[in-house]
Amino acid sequence: MGLQNEVAAVVETARMAGADSAVVEIKKAAGGVPKSLPKTVSAFANSSGGLIILGLDEAAGFEPVGADFTALADALATACADSVEPAVRAAIEIVTVDGVPVAAAHIPPTGIEQRPCFVKTQGLHNGSYIREHDGDRHLTTYEIHLMVTGRGRPREDAALVPDATPADLDQAEAERLVERFRQRRGPTVAKLDTSEILRMLGIVPRGSDGQSVTLAGLLALGVYPQEFFPQLNVTFVSYPTIDGRPMRDGTRFLENVALDGPVPQMVSGLVDAVTRSMTRGARITGMGREDIWEYPLEAIRELVVNAVMHRDYHPLAQGTQVRVEMYPDRLVFINPGGLFGAASTRELLQGTVSSSRNMILARLLEDVEMPFSDRTVCENRGSGIRTVVAELSRAGMQPPGFRCATGMFFAELHNLFGERSDSGNRLEAPNRPLPVAEDPTAIIRQALANGPKATAELVELTGLSRPGVARYLKALEASGEVVPTTRRQSRNVKWALTNTSQKGQS
Repeated sequence: MGLQNEVAAVVETARMAGADSAVVEIKKAAGGVPKSLPKTVSAFANSSGGLIILGLDEAAGFEPVGADFTALADALATACADSVEPAVRAAIEIVTVDGVPVAAAHIPPTGIEQRPCFVKTQGLHNGSYIREHDGDRHLTTYEIHLMVTGRGRPREDAALVPDATPADLDQAEAERLVERFRQRRGPTVAKLDTSEILRMLGIVPRGSDGQSVTLAGLLALGVYPQEFFPQLNVTFVSYPTIDGRPMRDGTRFLENVALDGPVPQMVSGLVDAVTRSMTRGARITGMGREDIWEYPLEAIRELVVNAVMHRDYHPLAQGTQVRVEMYPDRLVFINPGGLFGAASTRELLQGTVSSSRNMILARLLEDVEMPFSDRTVCENRGSGIRTVVAELSRAGMQPPGFRCATGMFFAELHNLFGERSDSGNRLEAPNRPLPVAEDPTAIIRQALANGPKATAELVELTGLSRPGVARYLKALEASGEVVPTTRRQSRNVKWALTNTSQKGQS
């Protein structure tokens, strides 16, 4: 009676809630098996599995209806074995509820290498479902694509880019890559000419006339890849509120930038953009005060590299950027494609499994250097997430949160300030904007109430970014509430409240 206890607990919960759930489907089935049964099997199989119970009436508080439980069990077996592809090996039992027999089936998740499970009579694209809340939803074309490509090795990064030629590559960077490859791969490779190495690295397609380049080559070494793929870039937005809603004065963003160029430039630009928007805090120790960043810079770099390197580059996803969003309490990295391969988010966090969606691009980034640096973009040894976890731990922060939803992968860092480090040392931060819809100009007025302040001082006192402080000062000056104490262009310029503003505050 393996399912008896599980069914009893599920029915008790359903009666209290008045509904079934994302992992439970309960049907009356008094007049026979519902036609929707195969799609529910598909939905559970494409999700994390679930439990189907036939013979209970939801409208009557999930009371048993005394249906032909033997026929219902046979119908469940048929739906699992013959109605869906691939077949689902479900555990089917006759159990009792309030002493009355009902049919139950535990639907296991279909393996990644076999998804999507679909209803045969409807076909792959019309008959693939997924479970959401307490209902079954059609998989989108893109979600089906992700499951199908998850069965094997994607080749999108090896695709030839129409109209692009080796002339669209940064020739100096290409030469540096080739030379680095010769040095690191031994004497056999050192004898090869540049064109052979470019083919070996997957930058120039093998078998081509030498006048074409791959997507991986363009992304790693292109002068401006967005000429061919305008949306294959990274965007960064800093929101003033924790829910992303505008502030009361209509301010929607504190920072909003699109970062173009090849992968090394996008990574470097993103780190710079986040740094500009971060505040500095202090770690109070027995020896005094240590200035620290809101988020570890190396963790930021590793997460954006991970997003760009492992995102989905299929044509269906080429209209979606990698997005990085900063809120007062968290920093979120979002990339299209979900989690590739057999790794779970837990295994990813533990660093026990590594799987690369774009193997050619990942290999190239081992040898492509970051701007103004002798370090390469990545190690490609599955060490990136371990580095993130280690950097966060060193800073006294909790591990990153990972999740997948609707073909997207999310990595989230929670703000350091207000937490405690492992050693118990207290972290202090400058005053930050209130989480929801606080007026930033009011914060600046309050900071200036005790006397004139330089822009850098206002950044420190308010917790706003420097561009944000400058923008709000400009608005306050235009309304006649603040004035510069010296020439605006002076390095020593400070800002003071006008008499009118001071009267308004009193």
